[in-house]
Amino acid sequence: MSQEAIKIESLKKYYSNRLVLDIPHLQFQKGGIYALVGPNGAGKTTLLRIINLLETADEGYLYFYGTKASLSNALGFRRHMTFVMQYPVLFHTSVYKNIAYGLRVRSYNKEAISGMVSEALDIVGLSGFESRKARNLSSGETQRVALARALILNPELLLLDEPTTNIDRRNSQILESVLKDVNNKQGTTIIFTTHDLSQAYRMTDKVIFLDGKIIGSNPENIFYGKFEREIDGSMSIHITPSVKIRVDDCQDEASGIYIDPKDISISSYPMESEQSNCLKGKIISITSDGDLFRLTVNAGIELIALQSKDNIQNLDMGIFDQPVYLVFKKSCVKIF
Repeated sequence: MSQEAIKIESLKKYYSNRLVLDIPHLQFQKGGIYALVGPNGAGKTTLLRIINLLETADEGYLYFYGTKASLSNALGFRRHMTFVMQYPVLFHTSVYKNIAYGLRVRSYNKEAISGMVSEALDIVGLSGFESRKARNLSSGETQRVALARALILNPELLLLDEPTTNIDRRNSQILESVLKDVNNKQGTTIIFTTHDLSQAYRMTDKVIFLDGKIIGSNPENIFYGKFEREIDGSMSIHITPSVKIRVDDCQDEASGIYIDPKDISISSYPMESEQSNCLKGKIISITSDGDLFRLTVNAGIELIALQSKDNIQNLDMGIFDQPVYLVFKKSCVKIF
């Protein structure tokens, strides 16, 4: 059984009397990779900062390996973790001095530092960059140097805030590969925030959805299947022999899709389009979800759709007795 690295209990955080985080219970196992996913303002970065002890919760408790953490003992815990911010700040000096900084603070000797800097740069694919000026790096190179600066300290816990948001695909792929390699070889526990659901599922053991509170770790409308090129050149995923869904072009390593329930419309008649999917099905349940209704529809696969009250009323039919059509744009089908 894996060891519990972090545990959060009854945590609440307020900004200007507004509750931004309300987490009754959350835990992270040692050696796992976790993604925090959610809209802007969902509390993802705030949670990372609380775990890193850069901020304190207004209520609740944070434990590291069973020991309660607070500002009074923060320094001891921080020596075992590093935090790579979304917009990392590098000193206006060489790449070498940026990466070596943490070791110098810890009084490592020059010979040891030199070898460790070279190794860290090799890990992130930037060997030979020691003498480069940090201010002359691209955004992708900057992010990789920031990651090297974090990894050189051999942290037990690595926290990253949107590590690939502002960089190109090539650098994103390098960063993803480095993180998975570090996790596999060193057992580093990794927690990162992202808006990219496909990245979250490629990378992690568990995806945690936040919107001020935890709203799930197993989102709805996740499907796996075989991606195939159709005769007209379009791409589809074949989920069952009778169900296929149009998607945008995807990479060879793609294995599944996710469809946000809010992106699915319900219609009483088919709405065919080259840019949209239209699946015929039958409603098997309707439940209230705040101001919306949650519909479960059997269309050869079970899909969840969130609909407004007006949309349900506009169907104007015995919705349990007649077929309905699920309509959603292929651009809304997220590939992972």
